[in-house]
Amino acid sequence: MTSYVDFPALRLPTFDFVDPEAIADSDIEDAATQCRHLWGLGTAVIPDLALAVESAGIVLVREETGVAQIEGLSAWSAALERPFILLSSDKANAFRSRFDLAHELGHLILHRHIRRAEEKERYNLLERQAHRFAGAFLLPAESIAMDVRTPVTLDSLLLLKQRWGVSVAAIIMRLVAIGVLSDDDKQLLFKRRSARWGVKAEPGDDLWKPEQPRLLRRSVELLISSKLVPREFLPKHFGLGQRDVEMLCALPDGYFSHSGEVIQLAQLRSGNLTVGTQTGSGTVLPFSRNLR
Repeated sequence: MTSYVDFPALRLPTFDFVDPEAIADSDIEDAATQCRHLWGLGTAVIPDLALAVESAGIVLVREETGVAQIEGLSAWSAALERPFILLSSDKANAFRSRFDLAHELGHLILHRHIRRAEEKERYNLLERQAHRFAGAFLLPAESIAMDVRTPVTLDSLLLLKQRWGVSVAAIIMRLVAIGVLSDDDKQLLFKRRSARWGVKAEPGDDLWKPEQPRLLRRSVELLISSKLVPREFLPKHFGLGQRDVEMLCALPDGYFSHSGEVIQLAQLRSGNLTVGTQTGSGTVLPFSRNLR
């Protein structure tokens, strides 16, 4: 696909960490701050994290895995020189999915040059660091501290959950990390949370829909609308089954079995298509929150 379509330029802060033991909490906080600054997000709530990630050149896929333990995976492609993130869609919880995405972003930034761990202790360290990054990225310290009302209650945290798009459990952990809550406060709040709601779900989980990838879908739509590849032959062009391409590219079921409206949302690489007397510039149009 990249032979025909220019994806957004990759924009990630770069770090040369090779030993996770050498990564301090302050390094993680700095990495999250740098990423927000690079993406022009400031310190406010991120309206659509999936959109921000794809606009920074990361390829995002959301697909059913059938494996309960897998909530997200990430890796760098040496061939494409850009990272990929896979999010599991098995659990349709927007708050968990959003945190999982920030978690995988943390792995890509902090652990690019670090071998993925097989030893349990090393694996747990990498996971804790990615969790710390996710909290710092989604909930900047000064902003969330200003939003917290004391004494902190579960009801006040539910309001913050809907404002920031982060679960009550994750907000509690973030408030501990930045010193707003003590370990004793954390234990008390988690006991109350478990007693009121159980350990898996929280009130308001159904008020947000999981954020959806757009980049691959729009690329497919562009290829078809430009008549470079007939719709019904595109899966064979990729060497995949129709359903596989539909799931990977967030296309509706049966997309390749019937015709439908195709909206052009990006531009082809130079030399691949001529429209009238002008040739495509090969620049990807910026994503917009209004383009769903």
